[in-house]
Parts: sequence; C-alpha cells; structure tokens
Amino acid sequence: MNAFNKLLSQYVGKAFTRQIQFGQSIGDRNFNIDIKQGVVTFGKDLQYPIQLLGTEADGNNSWLWAWANEGSNFPANILQSCNALRNFGNQHSIKEFTERSFSIDVADGHSLSLAASGLNDNCCYYRAPYSGGALFLLVLNVPNEVFQSVEAAKAIEVITEVISHVDVEHRIMCESFLNSQGFTVELSKDKINAIRDTDTIKITFDSQQRIAEIGGSLHPQLSAI
Repeated sequence: MNAFNKLLSQYVGKAFTRQIQFGQSIGDRNFNIDIKQGVVTFGKDLQYPIQLLGTEADGNNSWLWAWANEGSNFPANILQSCNALRNFGNQHSIKEFTERSFSIDVADGHSLSLAASGLNDNCCYYRAPYSGGALFLLVLNVPNEVFQSVEAAKAIEVITEVISHVDVEHRIMCESFLNSQGFTVELSKDKINAIRDTDTIKITFDSQQRIAEIGGSLHPQLSAI
C-alpha cells in the first residue's frame, strides 16, 4: 500500500458521502464555470467559490495538475488548494500530489479529488466535462446538510459503493469512515463492530483484510409528525 492509497482509504468514505449529498443538492442543474471570478454556478440559483485541481485528457488518458498547466494562465487565487496539496505531498512523500502529470492508471481524477476533498472539512468536488476531457475542481461553501452524518443503512450502502468503485484498503476505509459518522468502533482481528445510538454495523474481513460480510442491527429513523 503506497502513501496515496493509504491516504485515500482514510478519507474516501466521508468524501464519497459528501458527493452523494452534494449531488442531491444540485440536482440536474447545468453548470457554468467562471475562471476569472473563481465561481461555479448550477442552474440560476446556486453559486459557489471554487479551487481548481486538474484535468483529465481523453486522448492519452492522463492527469495534469492545475498548478502545472502553465498554458492556461489560471489565476493564482484559484490554485491555492492544489498548491497546498503539492506541499502536502512533498511533506508526506505522496508522489501523486507532486508529479505534474501521469497516467490515470496511476490515479484518476475522481480518486485524486476524493482525497483532496476528504482532506478539507468545507468542500466537495465537481467533474466538469469538456470536449476532450474534464476539469476537476473543489467546490467551497456548500450547504451544511452536505456534511451531515448519514443513517446507518446509508452508511452500509456507502461502504459497498466505495469498495465497488474505488481501489482502497477495506479495513482502513471502514474504520475511518464509521468514525467520521459518529460511530463508536470496536476492533478485533477480523471484525469491526460500529455502534451509534441503537444501530450496530458488523463487518467481517477475510485474510486479506477485505470485506467478507457486512450487515447489522439497524433501526430506521422516525420522522417527526
């Protein structure tokens, strides 16, 4: 497990959850990015400040960090986050944050953005497609409900979705994510029991520390009358 994969495993659960809730908040609105103003607009009613991360190119399936994209002349004020990531990568020997460009087989835009947004407490990310590729950006000052903890049943869904779509260390991801959702996490050699109020999530791992079984005793949240 390299340094980036360990970092991604630690933060992907809560970042993935934010993405689900952010997607619900913007719905099917179209987007518009104003680079000079440093904002993204969804539809006619939602506008948020942004920080650029980088781009994926379809032609050669490569990632290019925004700080390395000299030809685009991006304003310095919307490169602060990706520059901070580069500094973080230098400090913690995470080459995916310090190399200007690489194949998306090494790390793709979604994985890099999940790690970047997970490291921050106040943002989500957005993939903005264009002809020939896509721009990935952090979206700041999103609604508070995006950061709310999810119900236990939804937490299980998130874990299942993450391990289906992202290459992570299962045990690290589960422990970190459940802690971020306010569960008390009890650990043993091949199991995790996570308890929050009247809900219990039970996860069993195989010899490779990958999820073998997940379930629990869950009580649906009652709606106010």
